[in-house]
Amino acid sequence: MTLISIYPVNILHIIFTTIAVLGIFMVMGKPQYKGLVMLLALHSLEFINIIEELNITRQYWLVTPAMQVALGPLYYLLVKNMIYRDFRVKAHLIHLMPAVIAIAFTPWWPQVLAIAYISLAIYLVMSFRLLWRYRVYLKETTVDYDGYALGWLFNTLTVVSVIEIVDFTRLNLQLVLDIEVLVHWYFISTFIALSLTSYLIINAIRQPELYNSFEDMESISLKKEKLEQADKEHQQAKVIFADIENYLTNSQSFLQAKYSLRDLSQSLGLSEQLVSWTINKGGDINFSDYINGKRINVVKAKLQEQKQAANILAIAFDAGFSSKSTFNAVFKKQTNLTPSEYIKSLNNN
Repeated sequence: MTLISIYPVNILHIIFTTIAVLGIFMVMGKPQYKGLVMLLALHSLEFINIIEELNITRQYWLVTPAMQVALGPLYYLLVKNMIYRDFRVKAHLIHLMPAVIAIAFTPWWPQVLAIAYISLAIYLVMSFRLLWRYRVYLKETTVDYDGYALGWLFNTLTVVSVIEIVDFTRLNLQLVLDIEVLVHWYFISTFIALSLTSYLIINAIRQPELYNSFEDMESISLKKEKLEQADKEHQQAKVIFADIENYLTNSQSFLQAKYSLRDLSQSLGLSEQLVSWTINKGGDINFSDYINGKRINVVKAKLQEQKQAANILAIAFDAGFSSKSTFNAVFKKQTNLTPSEYIKSLNNN
């Protein structure tokens, strides 16, 4: 009878599989989590690592190198699904075809792994670019940047990049380093990957809402580029911007919480594309900074009248800010002082 030895890293693979399966059940059925479900489905196959490492299926081909080929596309589809409201899985399955094809070539697993790491690097770059574009568009269309920015997803991709670089280094040093070093290295990498997946699940569930106008924002950007081609329109932007300034000064509508580009454009009877372009071109500022700047001016005026720190937060909320952290960050950016430091400077004068 052959005894099978279970190693600590194998226990991690079992936990990894369990967490992935639980995560699938927690988010399944929600449109914005289709990409996450696909990624967790791949992680739920971590038990295959155990089977291969224990040589239980030594007569068969390796599968895990092909699984690695799927990792990059799945992270990219996760990002795309979190950003685009009309994400369709079937339209993106082509990204996973290389992983399916790779199964037939796993007898040459070193070459398959090399392709997997190249693919992962390409898809991570694509994911970072997509997130960067999304964040740029957010600043141009909403003042509630922090709530929609998906910072946790950016952090996840950053850690994944580091993990894969380290893991690639480990695989290429297998013939050089001591086996004990490699075993501990492998354990630590697997533990970090497990923790990262847990972090990903928790933050995806905690994401209160997604910004559902990214397609519209891309349209805004494309049309804005066309508008900017004509130099004469720069003067037009200044004229329209003056009208926007007059409207906001008189209506004080920017004091509304979660005031958006759509709210402003509807009030003006203009398209979102035109209003966004006008603020950028005529005011040389993005929508978020423009509205928040007006709010900070209101806060400063009230603080100059009262010169008290007790009700700063109430004043901030009255000015349209929806959280203390956002207000403090914007105030510091606009004045180079914290609210408390600003009040102190007023009292000293």
